Amino acid sequence: MTQIFTVTNLNERIRERLENDPRLHDLWAQGEVSNFVHHRSGHMYFTLKDRDSQISCVLFKGNIGQVETELRNGMNVLLFGDVAVYRPQGRVQLVARAIKRDAGLGFRFLQFEALKKKLGEEGLFDEEQKRPLPLYPERIGIVTSLQGAALRDVVRTIGPYPARIIISPARVQGEKAEESIVSALLALQGRTDLIIVCRGGGSAEDLWCFNSEVVARAVFACDSPVISAVGHETDVTITDFAADMRAATPTAAAKIAVPDVADLKIRLEQSQVRIMRALWTSLERKEERLEYIQRSLSPSRMYSITGDLRQRLDHLSDGLDLAQAEMLKARKTRLDAAKGKLAAVGPRATLQRGYALVRSKKGLVVAWDDVLPGEEVELILGRGALRCRILECIDEKEMDG
Repeated sequence: MTQIFTVTNLNERIRERLENDPRLHDLWAQGEVSNFVHHRSGHMYFTLKDRDSQISCVLFKGNIGQVETELRNGMNVLLFGDVAVYRPQGRVQLVARAIKRDAGLGFRFLQFEALKKKLGEEGLFDEEQKRPLPLYPERIGIVTSLQGAALRDVVRTIGPYPARIIISPARVQGEKAEESIVSALLALQGRTDLIIVCRGGGSAEDLWCFNSEVVARAVFACDSPVISAVGHETDVTITDFAADMRAATPTAAAKIAVPDVADLKIRLEQSQVRIMRALWTSLERKEERLEYIQRSLSPSRMYSITGDLRQRLDHLSDGLDLAQAEMLKARKTRLDAAKGKLAAVGPRATLQRGYALVRSKKGLVVAWDDVLPGEEVELILGRGALRCRILECIDEKEMDG
């Protein structure tokens, strides 16, 4: 009959087989440290990996003294220990007894640094490229998984703030996660004032899609500012550098994205108080001004002002009459002088000295041949005129003879 194992018995059989294999004891393993956690119990948990595979590792606190260097993610190490099985989870793991640093850095770490340098040289991480976040965003886009806790944290934190939230779902780990994130960002173009790209914590492998070049370029190319909130506070990705702002967690990103509603209410109340005070002050000043004007326009005051104006009007009228008389006198004097000058040089004065003007029907006679014998002419004298008839016309030559 075929033997049927319980899961516990099966894991126990696997553990016995592995732990009894001398080749899996006192061995050295080489790889890159990832997902390092120094637990509060004192034990250290991490993953040892290369390009194609990985294995869980544990270093119990009793052997921490055998670690030559401080462990951190991305470090290449040589690990001495045994292969074991953690029976409750059926997980194969390396139980380390000593660790020393290996020359060089891990492959993933080198990938990260190379991409960071490349994009940094292109200017994607320059501070001058960072856009300020809107003070009061009306449309907030969220790129994350619909099933993740990050979405609930962001929505809950935004809470009562009156913004329209546009969720653009994306895969945030695993196969095709990079393409999914890029598509989600493109779907938000022209629709938001602010975008939050987020996911909760996880292993370095889980977060690796956010170290993608295509994701970083998509974040940089967004037409609205982007907040990156990937993993926990200690997790740093290429997306964080490409975004306009990094937040330690999704909750922190939501707090950065919108103003605190309670604080806004307080500020609005304070503004209302300041406005009311300013209005009351303005009204008081206007009332004081009105009282002053009313006092200035009292009947006695107006009668006094009217009397002064009447006297001033009389004074101005007298002055105007005097000025008009003096002006007329001066102009008459000038006119008489002009008449005298005109009379002295005019034809009337000449006629008064015994001369006469001769005028025919054709006009003024100035020469002997302007008229004919027998023609009537008029002699204009200093006083009166004479009507005469021409007897003879004598030229200048005959007169000289």
